[in-house]
Amino acid sequence: MEFHVNTLVIRLLWTVSILWLSEPILAQVVDFNQLVPPEGQRPTNFEDYLVQLAWLNSPETKIKEFEKDREQKEVELQRMKWMDELKFGFNINEVSLDNVLHPSQDNLVLYPLYQFTAGVSLGSFTTNKKKREIEEVDVKISEMEGNQHKLKIRAETLSRYQKLLLSIESLKIRTKAEEDSRNIYDFANQRFKNAELELDDLLRASESYNNAQEKRLAAEAEIQLSKLALEEMIGVKWEVAKRFEERLKK
Repeated sequence: MEFHVNTLVIRLLWTVSILWLSEPILAQVVDFNQLVPPEGQRPTNFEDYLVQLAWLNSPETKIKEFEKDREQKEVELQRMKWMDELKFGFNINEVSLDNVLHPSQDNLVLYPLYQFTAGVSLGSFTTNKKKREIEEVDVKISEMEGNQHKLKIRAETLSRYQKLLLSIESLKIRTKAEEDSRNIYDFANQRFKNAELELDDLLRASESYNNAQEKRLAAEAEIQLSKLALEEMIGVKWEVAKRFEERLKK
């Protein structure tokens, strides 16, 4: 009996833990309209501003919009497709009509004088409905592809932005290291002139200084490459985008 109670308690705790863990997951639904700030909406921070620029200036964004618009028009065409199956006919009994217009005792008038017919394929209603439903699914697929594009745009833009920030910080560190290496080299060179330092020690100080210079130059080049990579995403110069960050701080 005690074992049975313990088993029930364990199952109850397990169920509660699963529900507790799953609740935040179910609640965290992505709002794709806020994932990328819409055109005309002022971004709340600089990162969102960069993402908005990348979204608006991306040719792929326009392609996705054109594809969605095309799919929506396909749906409208399918709604009116049944009209293509609607057929009308009109026949005139020319002999009888002439006899009516020119009456005579010998004329024989056969009715009807004319015939009007209309027809439509009943199968077109069900077929076109299914085709329209397929087109509506294509519209939803286009919407999901657009949302997926938003995710990629945001991730790639912020990734390149963080890489640029890292490059800028790396340059600061490399510049400081170069200054320290230069001071050490100058001090070693002075001691060497005073015959207080061996040549090998001076050469090691010189090599350390040269390495620090190379790393500083590499850091500067990395900044330029990171800028180009980010500018490729946002479609404007980094210096132009930077002005918005300054306005946000005011």
